[in-house]
Amino acid sequence: MNSMPNCSVCGEMCDNDIRLLNHMMDKHGWRNPNVGTPDRNSRGY
Repeated sequence: MNSMPNCSVCGEMCDNDIRLLNHMMDKHGWRNPNVGTPDRNSRGY
């Protein structure tokens, strides 16, 4: 569980999940307005 997350698109290593998320949004155009919550497909209602 101590391994650094790496980008599933380009393989770049990131320090932590927040850095990885920022990398994905910055480099690959991801948009995630609900950081810290389940994605829209699993909200439970």
